[in-house]
Amino acid sequence: MDRRGFLTLTGATGLATLGLAGPAEAAGGYFFNRRIPDEAHKTMGKMAPSGITTFSFTPSNGWVIVTQKGGYFARNIPDECFAKLKQMIADGNRIHCVAFTPGGGWVITGDRTLFARNIPEECYQRILSYYKAGQQVVHVAFPPGGGNRWVVVATKGFYARNIDEACYQKMRELSRAGHRVTRVAFPYTGGWAVVAGNAFYTRGIDNECFQTMRKFAAKRLPIHNVAFSPVNNGWSLISRG
Repeated sequence: MDRRGFLTLTGATGLATLGLAGPAEAAGGYFFNRRIPDEAHKTMGKMAPSGITTFSFTPSNGWVIVTQKGGYFARNIPDECFAKLKQMIADGNRIHCVAFTPGGGWVITGDRTLFARNIPEECYQRILSYYKAGQQVVHVAFPPGGGNRWVVVATKGFYARNIDEACYQKMRELSRAGHRVTRVAFPYTGGWAVVAGNAFYTRGIDNECFQTMRKFAAKRLPIHNVAFSPVNNGWSLISRG
């Protein structure tokens, strides 16, 4: 069902003219989108000054944006997911991640708690174990192949199951080099991206996306969110600066 949320708009004056291509810069955020829904791009421009913590797509190209200040906006995400997101924010949670499985499951993680529906059981138990150990889960990702394939990133580590071996090894390599992995993303066309602040590795992603990631790094803009659309090989990069 179509769902909207509440926008927290602060310091929105002086935004760049928005279009599908980007880039756009706001007082508190920088982003570049290609081939994503126009409404998502425009909404991102309004919400970027509040610090976007997560932007993600459903398998049917629905999408959701959440900010550090508790603003949120969603289009065509599952009703229960929208309701739980609203409830968690109202309860004072800062949302870290909203992620969707290829089969229609979803998970929301925050600084205090989580909620999941129809994700792989092992993934759910791993997320739960991090919270029980006093860690927060900052990111969850599911490759488009479905099944028991997933990545969970916590404040002090990560765990992956049945993902591309090269992707996993790059996660380990970044970690061993002293970088904290914060995002892992999987295009629907294949490939992957691993991000650890200004450091990243990719394989098989859209070349323009890769080159834009390099431009972010050259400007010393840490990449805080990477999202791939299931339609037209669309993608999005976000930095809070």
